[in-house]
Amino acid sequence: MLNLVMNKEAVKLIRDNRREVLERWHSHVLSFFPGKMQSATPIAQALDDGLGNILDSFGTTPETLGNALAGVVRILAVQNFPPSRAMSLFFELKSILQKIAPGTSYKRQIKQKDWDEFQTGMEHLTLEAFDSYMAHREKIYQLKVEESKRQTFMMQRGAKA
Repeated sequence: MLNLVMNKEAVKLIRDNRREVLERWHSHVLSFFPGKMQSATPIAQALDDGLGNILDSFGTTPETLGNALAGVVRILAVQNFPPSRAMSLFFELKSILQKIAPGTSYKRQIKQKDWDEFQTGMEHLTLEAFDSYMAHREKIYQLKVEESKRQTFMMQRGAKA
C-alpha cells in the first residue's frame, strides 16, 4: 500500500498553486501523445480530472492517493508509449513545484530537509505508479491472450464443421 510522507509545506504549496501546477502538469502529459491532443477530447479530460485528483489527494489517506493514482495510470497503461515515458510525469511534477516555489513565499518556508522528504515521497509515488502501470499492462496482455485463444478455438471449430 502506498505510504507517501508529504510534509505540510509541500501540500500547502500544491494546494495554493493548484491551478498553475495542474495546467503545467496536464500540458506535459498531453505532450506524450502524437500530434496535438485537444483539451476537449475524452482522454485529455480524463487525464485532467485524474491529475487534479492526484494533486487533491496529497496529504490525505494512502487509499485516496492510491485510487487517484490508479485512475491516471490506467489511462497511460493502454497507450502505446514506454513505461519510462509514462512514469516521467511524476518527475515533471517535482520539477514544476521546484519552479513555482521560488516565485512564492514558500521558498523561504520549505527547508532543504522538507524538499528532500518531498522528493523521497515522490520517488515512492513513482514506484507505486510503476507497479500499478505494470499490473494494468499485464491485465491487457492476459485479455489479448484469452481473445486469441477464443479466436483460434472458433476457427478450429469452424474448420471441423
